[in-house]
Amino acid sequence: MTFHLKLKNILCFLTLLSGFNAMSQIINDSNELDPVTITGRALPVKLSQSVYNVRVINSKTIEAQGAVNLKDVLAKELNIRTNNDNILGSSLNLQGISGQNIKILLDGVPIVGRENGNVDLSQINLSNIERIEIVEGPLSVVYGTDALGGVINLISKTNTSEKPFQGRVSGYTESIGVYNFGGGAGFKIKSVNISANVNRNFFDGYSPTNSRVMLWKPKLQYFGNYSMATTIGKTKIKFQSDVFNEKIENRGAPVINSVEAYAFDEYYTTNRSMNTLSVNMKVTPAHALNIITSYSTYQRDKNTFIKDLTKPNELKPIENVQSNSTNFFQGIMSRGMLSSLFKSNFNYILGYDINHNTARGTRIAKDSGFIDDYALFGGIEYKVGKMLVFRPGLRLAYNSKYKAPVVPSFQLRLNLNKRFNIKYGYARGFRAPGLKELYLNFVDYNHNIHGNSDLKAEISNNHMVSASFRHERKTHTITIDNGYFYNNIQRMISLVAVDPVTLTYRYENIDNYKTIGTNISSTLSVKSFTVTAGASYIGIYNNAFKYVGTHRYTYSPEFRLSSSYTVPKADLTFSMFYKYNGKLIGYMLDDTRQVIPTFTSDYNILDATIGKKFMDKSLGITGGVKNIFNVTTINSVGNASSVHGGGTNSMQISIGRSLFIQANYTF
Repeated sequence: MTFHLKLKNILCFLTLLSGFNAMSQIINDSNELDPVTITGRALPVKLSQSVYNVRVINSKTIEAQGAVNLKDVLAKELNIRTNNDNILGSSLNLQGISGQNIKILLDGVPIVGRENGNVDLSQINLSNIERIEIVEGPLSVVYGTDALGGVINLISKTNTSEKPFQGRVSGYTESIGVYNFGGGAGFKIKSVNISANVNRNFFDGYSPTNSRVMLWKPKLQYFGNYSMATTIGKTKIKFQSDVFNEKIENRGAPVINSVEAYAFDEYYTTNRSMNTLSVNMKVTPAHALNIITSYSTYQRDKNTFIKDLTKPNELKPIENVQSNSTNFFQGIMSRGMLSSLFKSNFNYILGYDINHNTARGTRIAKDSGFIDDYALFGGIEYKVGKMLVFRPGLRLAYNSKYKAPVVPSFQLRLNLNKRFNIKYGYARGFRAPGLKELYLNFVDYNHNIHGNSDLKAEISNNHMVSASFRHERKTHTITIDNGYFYNNIQRMISLVAVDPVTLTYRYENIDNYKTIGTNISSTLSVKSFTVTAGASYIGIYNNAFKYVGTHRYTYSPEFRLSSSYTVPKADLTFSMFYKYNGKLIGYMLDDTRQVIPTFTSDYNILDATIGKKFMDKSLGITGGVKNIFNVTTINSVGNASSVHGGGTNSMQISIGRSLFIQANYTF
């Protein structure tokens, strides 16, 4: 115990002394079709030169969509499916792999706080995000656990203006009852840049029958961000703090009789903080050292009250362990990389990764739990002439709770000419058991779920092949990307009924899960007009398939189309975003390991927006229609997210068609 307390103190001290935030040191690239990417690397590189398959969503696309949070953007991306739970929030899967195996980063720092294994995408605000980088396939060599299926890295905006002061105000409203506003300011004092941003997002809930019990719960969110950066000689130093608060109101059904009128109301409160200090320095003319250190916390509370419906402002708390809960998670990490500056044919990266995670709460066994993970990783990048680049990598780790696997990777890029290249990548991924899976002790009238301290890490093998073509002229640019992937996840963690009579469940390493697929995407840019079209076809296989006498995959298609046209003289932009999500059919094992069929129907989402710049581009206004096809619910049978197994139900997609308008003013 003393050792872990000392480790915690050392890492907290490192948080105040050093860190690396190279993700925020982005070079603004004028060519939007070949931007800079840094996820999985120590230094920025052109997207066309990266050995990874990376997608970049820039701030212009975010603004054109009228996107408020991460879920709004990812819902229309190829190979990505999003789901909604009005209490637990929005989740995703990438390449058919669930969000529990997708690592979500903010400037390279893991976002802590998973409910039901997922980070709630609606809790990630985009008002201060410059770009989003999506890497498909494992990046476990660099980022460790939870990067088994891929990485989504959000890059914050950086104040690069030479003005002594600049500010912004923004507002957003949507016809479904959304009212958001925010603002920020940046100061430059000699060589120090200071910036701060705040945002308030409010949704007043929705019920199709106008009843007190709302299908979509009322939600109030606050976001805050503060950063201070300076350059001393050849060293860049930055401190950044992000805070978040959310309150969800779950109103109960009214109970009315001749004596009284009341209801049981639940309130879910979430608080998250991320504090990061970073150093990016040039050690020698040929070597750079990058270190990032962070301290993050996440707390979620559930409180139940009796509300007297005759007295609107009166709430009486229920003092009942089963009606109230609190869970607290804490993460301390430090990651450093020493790298060469890619000025020769042979380059390298050497790094360390230290993580200390703790959990405590009413549903955590023994009221506490911790995991320590220490790793060394490295890789080399070797160029053979002008055509061939290969990059092997390796991660060696020690974990305090399970035997950490050796994690290798290998990437290769073959440049046949300036226009055409081929990439191949192999990576082993792994996901460590979460603290809830290890220590959960959830027992009430309806649940008897226990963690398992003997769980092993999930491991996977991923293969990806892709081909890219880029044709660029003064009048137009064409890009075509075609990729193929295969994922094989072993020892997947699932809930198992260890005693069906008492309905006792425990997490076990029992499942095997595979995905396979292909996708193709093409972009045409002609002066002020850009159109992107893409399609994918993904197959899924899991343990349950063999119990019904088949070893075949079940496949689902996707199609995406987006376009934008700008009238330069009028600073007017017309945009359209369309996504088709195909039917999902398969089988799953319920909690008693019985085979049940699964089915989710297909649906279409279409948005159309218009954006206009005013006052020498200081004021931007965007408005439009979301969910033009008015999709609200779809059929879903055997929902895998349900703790209690199959059955017929529906999946909530959206409240329905809506109008929105947003305004951003900078000064």
